[in-house]
Amino acid sequence: MRLNVKDLGQVSLQWNSTFEGILLCKQKSDSRRKHVFSEHWCRLKGNILVLCRTTDRKSSEIEGVVLLERFSISKAGEVDVPHAFRLGKLSSTPIMPYSEFDAGDPPLVFIARSEAEAEMWCHHLRTSQLSPTLQRITVLRDALRSITGCDPLDAGSPSAPELKQLAEDEDPESPSLDGVELSLSCSNLSAVRSPLKEDPNVHIVVSVCTPPDAGWKRVGTTEVVESSSNPTFLKTIYLRSDLIQEKTRMQFALFDLRDIKSNLGINFGVVIVMANELFATEVVELRVCNPLTGRAFEPAAGASNPTLVIRASRHQLSGAVSSEMDAGLSSLNVICDNLMSKHYSFQHANGDRMHVVELMGESKLCFDFPIEYLKSLIHREYHMYDSLSRTGSSNPRFEGFRKEKLIAMKQTLEQYEAALRHLVDCSGTRFKPCWERTNARYDFVPTNLHVNQMALTDADGQPVSFHNVTSVGVFSAGSRSYKAGGLFRIASDLTRSRIAYPPSPLSASELGVQSPIAAAAACLTDVSAVGRAHALLYRGTGTLAVLRGDLSGLVQRLSARDQAEPLAYRLQKTLTPILSMFSDPLLNKLDMTTAIQNDFKNLLKWLTELSALDKLEGAPPPVPYRQHTSLDQATVCGSPVTLDRAALLIQIGNAGKCLSSSLDKMWDICAELLWNYIFEGLTSLIQPYTAAESGLAANMLISEAERVCAANAGVNVDNCLAALAVIYEAFAYRHHACVCQALTSLLTALLSEVPHWNRTRWEQVAVCGVLAQFEGLLSCYGNEQGMIEDWAWAIEHLAHIRIVLRPCSTRNDHQTKGAGSCSIGSTPLARITTMHECELTLPWSVWTGAPAEIQSRGRVRLRVHPVAFNVGINEQQTIAEKQVLFDKTAVQHAVNSQGLVRLETYFERFTKHYGAPPQSSTCQDICDLIADIRHIVQSPRNKPVELLEYASEITQAFGGLRFTSCKSAKDRTSMSVTLEQIRWLKNAEGLHESNFQSALQCLRRKGLRIDNVFKNTHCRKYAFNRFQLLYFPRAYRPPVGTYALGVPS
Repeated sequence: MRLNVKDLGQVSLQWNSTFEGILLCKQKSDSRRKHVFSEHWCRLKGNILVLCRTTDRKSSEIEGVVLLERFSISKAGEVDVPHAFRLGKLSSTPIMPYSEFDAGDPPLVFIARSEAEAEMWCHHLRTSQLSPTLQRITVLRDALRSITGCDPLDAGSPSAPELKQLAEDEDPESPSLDGVELSLSCSNLSAVRSPLKEDPNVHIVVSVCTPPDAGWKRVGTTEVVESSSNPTFLKTIYLRSDLIQEKTRMQFALFDLRDIKSNLGINFGVVIVMANELFATEVVELRVCNPLTGRAFEPAAGASNPTLVIRASRHQLSGAVSSEMDAGLSSLNVICDNLMSKHYSFQHANGDRMHVVELMGESKLCFDFPIEYLKSLIHREYHMYDSLSRTGSSNPRFEGFRKEKLIAMKQTLEQYEAALRHLVDCSGTRFKPCWERTNARYDFVPTNLHVNQMALTDADGQPVSFHNVTSVGVFSAGSRSYKAGGLFRIASDLTRSRIAYPPSPLSASELGVQSPIAAAAACLTDVSAVGRAHALLYRGTGTLAVLRGDLSGLVQRLSARDQAEPLAYRLQKTLTPILSMFSDPLLNKLDMTTAIQNDFKNLLKWLTELSALDKLEGAPPPVPYRQHTSLDQATVCGSPVTLDRAALLIQIGNAGKCLSSSLDKMWDICAELLWNYIFEGLTSLIQPYTAAESGLAANMLISEAERVCAANAGVNVDNCLAALAVIYEAFAYRHHACVCQALTSLLTALLSEVPHWNRTRWEQVAVCGVLAQFEGLLSCYGNEQGMIEDWAWAIEHLAHIRIVLRPCSTRNDHQTKGAGSCSIGSTPLARITTMHECELTLPWSVWTGAPAEIQSRGRVRLRVHPVAFNVGINEQQTIAEKQVLFDKTAVQHAVNSQGLVRLETYFERFTKHYGAPPQSSTCQDICDLIADIRHIVQSPRNKPVELLEYASEITQAFGGLRFTSCKSAKDRTSMSVTLEQIRWLKNAEGLHESNFQSALQCLRRKGLRIDNVFKNTHCRKYAFNRFQLLYFPRAYRPPVGTYALGVPS
């Protein structure tokens, strides 16, 4: 231990010592004079023993200091040394009765001048320790805390209360419809805090204690109501039935937060009540007590008593009623993990209180669907790699490009497989936090994906209306750099003829006409021969692989009886799309379908005879495929059987091999032709240049490849063909990563909305498609501009996706008892069926809500109609808007222009089939809102956040899906989600105008979005600072005390 020896010597002369005198101290054991005792003047003060260097009682020179804690003292058994005693730790070893101190110091031996003096030294040294006293204080402190619920050391004195920092908020409760909801308010608190001559910032902490437990358990807190002696709290305390019983004691601790930013407050009041008293009446008024004395405050003459008003609402459900009430939560329980909830009580416009529950959960598809997407992608890419490796070209440029592409494809496949392995092996919470945004292993997983629901409930806690918003981080490949920009920028830089960027509107389909790389990667079949050839290769290689497998195992499967008809139907079903593909305009010059059809007819003839033989031998009737198969009933029953079964199987095997050989031969020719289309389209990027400029073109492509692959240090490009191959594979990887994130988010939102569709909504989505409106809050500065380009590209690609809804194959008995049952049998399954189609399995209870005509078909195929709008709101957007010369906000304008075009398209499609759409929640016509958006887009101004409000109202009117994104879906997204939820309560449910701002602040301070921030950063602060908020629109600014500098973004 370090100390200032000189100052301590002077101080020891002045203090009033507990005891002092001369002692002989034995030298240290490691000293050569370890058997010699030296004489010192010693001073004892408290638990400090000071040894002076001499025996002079006025000496200030110190030899040593002993801190007397955690030791034992006893008479020493030194030979020929009387009046000795030893300081040290008692040991259980008989040989060494004394060991070192607890701190590790060796024992000390002292000798007094007489027996009486030794006894006095032992007595004073023994009582000098503070450890036993501190242990006793700790025991008494715990006992008082369990009795009063307050820490006696933290409470301070009534005249000078101490500030203390309140603990973090409690964990949000899991949703339940069986419990008690407490609405709190206070009155006349000025009588308690009158010495301060200002109204308190009141905050209440609720704790419960249920016997036989002796300690208090914190179960909830309210928001802070600033500068009010009569606060009414908007956040309610919801206690599940397992937390509260008749004998439960409840404590309401009132705090005055003197510093909201640092969460410092004073406990100035407490109320303790039994739970059964709350259940006896609807409203209970209790006097506030002094937390130190436990007595009620006595108000001044003429003043009213300070009281706490508690309104308890008991939600107790059972049986069939519980099943119906839980229906409001079933849609989120199907799709969400870690579902959380918080309750509020706001003022309605008619003067009543409206009860609101906020729900938030992680998507179960967050990891599951990217795994399915990667499996399908790897399967397709391996077929493409195999096809390319078996294809050659006589054109030297094409052949050189083919070899470079094989190398690049192999590297990309390894990256896909590494990502898949990690996702499959990942255990624990299946959720991607914001700090994993740049982790390449999570490139296909959406960041911070959550479903946010605000529901209005009745007196029994049953949701009667709701509003969903899906929050997700921007769809981007965070592990890849943005040195070359995002997908739109890369595609526009690789066009046959230079175009101005960004084009307005920003459309991938229009850009694909000029950019073969974009057309090939996204398989844009309608705009480019390259995209169509790529799509045909994907379809052909996959379908042909299935057909080869069926033909190779044909004889083995036919060894069992009654398999001929099902196999004939399956073969015809698989062969039909291949034959239709051969009739495509790119391949119609080839005429080999006749040979394939003849081989198939031959195979079909032998299958017909085998089927007839099975019937004649008295086999059981086959599976009823006859209405689908090409085997004619009369032919099967009436054709003469000339061969036995073994001979028929030999003929079928030979016919299958012949058909397989014809298909392989035909496909090799087709594949070579399709690959030549692709080679020609991609290499055309360097053909427009003359020989004199070809070197410049090569340098440009190599430079572009280095920018695109800046994050991949292993890529080495030395020629233009290798550059093309590398650029294409990097573009395709980024495309698939972004689209996978967008599709996962879309399926999540769709699963949360489908259970609430009525007949009208089902018919609307079947005819017009699903409207999905994406709101972006990204700035047009730095990397976020590249993120906008990735985000908008992925959203537009969703228009090419078709989603097939079908019911699950099994249903539980208890699910058929009521359509509103929340007992869903299994997690919904989403999988990729074809390149541009995915299948979503719905719980049976959800499927029964569809119209009868849709149920009879067993499935429904929906198109997606995505609409994207972006408005940057932070300080970086302000910088971008100031750079008028560089037109940094042009990308945002182009995205919004395209969003307006797509929104008008959906409006026209809807009005064509159903007439005028319903009005918005603010009673405005949809056409007027679209006109407002058109005016904003055509007359750009700084941060037009009204555009986002109008787009949200239109989406709600059409019953569409709502998405909100920023870089990590944590801070800016939280401001937008809470604003939209409170606007919905005000416009659609009648929230009182005067309660709008306080409800918004309550939601941002104590709602689930601040818990989302904690989940991502382990800090309950938004990642803002005061400088940033100066440039935020007022409606998007968080309340004071909820943001801090240095929080990860």
